[in-house]
This record gives sequence, structure tokens and C-alpha cells, in this order.
Amino acid sequence: MSGLADSLIGRIRKQRDLVQAMDEHCQSISARVTSRDGNVSAEVDGLGAMTGLWLGPAAHKLGADALAKLIVETAGAAAQVATSRQQFLSQEFAQRMQELQQAPLTRWDGSTFEPGG
Repeated sequence: MSGLADSLIGRIRKQRDLVQAMDEHCQSISARVTSRDGNVSAEVDGLGAMTGLWLGPAAHKLGADALAKLIVETAGAAAQVATSRQQFLSQEFAQRMQELQQAPLTRWDGSTFEPGG
């Protein structure tokens, strides 16, 4: 029985490591987008919260309303990029977790046990 238990514990460790890696990757996601005219650059974190804003030298010439709109649009585009990265990581995580859950476990005698089989 200890072989199967050891195999199961090994799987649990791999799952734990995968969850920790996913968490670290998600926390490190950021995206920076610059408007087509180069007047605004916005950076967001993985949740879409703005973490940086840069205005080009001619940004003041746009006027307050146009500049505000450009900032919102640029930040929104950055948030979409961050969301895409988050979705990609989530899909990869789900696939790898499923592979771990379906991987055969090894008994003490070297034979395997297929979960759900």
C-alpha cells in the first residue's frame, strides 16, 4: 500500500507545485499598451488595475476630454491584453492539472492503478 500512497503523495506535491507556479505567474502578469498616436502608454496588472501611465510630449495638445478618453481606451486595451494572458495561463493550468489527475499511480510492486478506470 505504501507504494500507492507514495505515488499519490508525489502527485499531490506536483499539483501543489503547479498551483504555486500558476499563482506566481498570475501575480506577475502585466501589460503595457501605447496609443497609436504615441500620446499615452498605460500599464496594468493581471487584474486590469492600472499600475503605470505615461504621457507623450504632445499629449497636452489633445485637450482634457480627448486625453481622458485616450487614457481610458489605452488602459482598456492593456487590460484586454492582460486578460488574454490570464486566460492562456488558466487554460494551461487546467490542462496540466487534468493530466496530473489522470496519470496512473504506481503500486509498491510496480503495477499501475488508473484513477477513474
